Amino acid sequence: MPKISISINDLKKILKMNISNEKIIDVLPRLKCEIEEIIGDRITLEITSDRADFFSSEGIARGIRIYYGNKWKLKDPLPGSIKLFVDSSVESIRPYIVGAVIRNIELDEEAIVQIMQLQEKIHNTYGSNRRKASIGVYDLDKISPPIYYSAFHPNDIKFIPLGYSEVMNGYDILNKTNKGIEYGWIIKDKEKFPLLYDSNNVVLSMPPIINSENTKVTTNTKNLFIDITGTDENTINICLNVIVTSVLERGGDFQYVDVYYKNKLERTPKLEYTTTSLKLSTINNSLGININLNDITYLLNKMGHEVKEIKDNEIIVISPPYRVDILHEIDLVEDIAMAIGLENIKPEVPKIITIGKLLRESKVRRIIRDIMIGMGFQEVITYMLSSKSVMEDKPLLEKREFVELINPVSSEYEVLRDCLLPKLLQFLSYNTHEPYPQKIFEYGDVVYVENGVAKISTHLAAAISDYKVSYEDIQAVVVALFKAISKNISFKPYNKPPFIEGRAAEIILDGKSIGIVGEISPRVLVNFGLEFPVGIFECDINKFIF
Repeated sequence: MPKISISINDLKKILKMNISNEKIIDVLPRLKCEIEEIIGDRITLEITSDRADFFSSEGIARGIRIYYGNKWKLKDPLPGSIKLFVDSSVESIRPYIVGAVIRNIELDEEAIVQIMQLQEKIHNTYGSNRRKASIGVYDLDKISPPIYYSAFHPNDIKFIPLGYSEVMNGYDILNKTNKGIEYGWIIKDKEKFPLLYDSNNVVLSMPPIINSENTKVTTNTKNLFIDITGTDENTINICLNVIVTSVLERGGDFQYVDVYYKNKLERTPKLEYTTTSLKLSTINNSLGININLNDITYLLNKMGHEVKEIKDNEIIVISPPYRVDILHEIDLVEDIAMAIGLENIKPEVPKIITIGKLLRESKVRRIIRDIMIGMGFQEVITYMLSSKSVMEDKPLLEKREFVELINPVSSEYEVLRDCLLPKLLQFLSYNTHEPYPQKIFEYGDVVYVENGVAKISTHLAAAISDYKVSYEDIQAVVVALFKAISKNISFKPYNKPPFIEGRAAEIILDGKSIGIVGEISPRVLVNFGLEFPVGIFECDINKFIF
């Protein structure tokens, strides 16, 4: 889940309430903001990926203010609009763009930090690592509207990228800038690159890579232009809603941008409220409580919603434009539960008397867990969902077909894992600060695609990371494991990534390959940010037990 850092003093400045630090800290968990640490004036929070409106101080301040009884109201837009013209050349690259203007705003250093943090967290979640949506924020007073969005050959693109001092062309930006190296994969195979520029040919940005230095936002900026380009029109619209409503918490007013396509005109931002039908029975059955309509109205108000109508046992609820996570009535039930406080909902013992027993699979798992723990390994559980970067790019594994989510909340959770090895390497990368040796294992399901059909299997994987680890160390673990379950195995040389050539083998049982074991190559270690050698094995439990 995304982690953000906010300033308590900045939060109070936006809140404009006489409120103690204790009250702020008390309410944060009820807003699904988990406190990681507090050091001086700064709080580090872990935010669920669906709550993009909490990715910065502005949204959190709004949430606290509403929780303590203040209502939120969308400002009326300023008259007039800015024109943005979209050329047909971007249709096969990044076909959609939205925009907004924020005028008369006061920015200090912390405000800029929070806006940039909000921008990057949205990139990494709803934006699928900038692939589906990428955001640009500019000083409007350095721009001469109308604005144009078109595509050009990389050699014809020339501007100074943000944070640099020399003019670069499109190829230079991909190869020489940090953002180009990190995100260049999105457009590098295109014949033309997208470009945003004004009526004086001043470049604003080369989406989705980098903004220009000429339109940089500073503490002297009074008026902002915001654009979001992408491949999914709905995604960029909801991202713009979050950005605009968050920035407005610092003051100022918004103005529309008229986006002219070849055959249509779109006025953005589309700050529309969401209407959801909520049944009383859904609330009571989901939470196991009996709650009356007056209490429901009060609790929904605390979370920023408004009850528009009550008919029989059905409640019509209006949610503000920044609540882009409200997709179903169960999302409102969750908000009610958070407003009540999970600690105030008493658990209920099921009114069922039955005799249960372990499944065969559970017995096998228990035996293997006991063996691995007995050899000094610690069990870990990683997410079934992952990214193609973790599953393919970082471990240098071949491109292959995955079960993919059509509309993932985050680029971190776009595919179902088909093996455990990359997930263990990722886990180790998160724990480089912990003492060594590190010995971990996971016993869990994977989903792979065979002849176009998704299939589930159960895998076991284990890894050792230490100042000195060899192939022999991890092979000895494999031998001991299979000896303990009375299976005779052999090994066959294996010379493919992610292992060092000559330092890996297939695990063979009854003439069939059931897994791999080896020492991870230095290139893969670097990709995962690992400093010490790693020995790892993975085997398909279904191939020799179930």
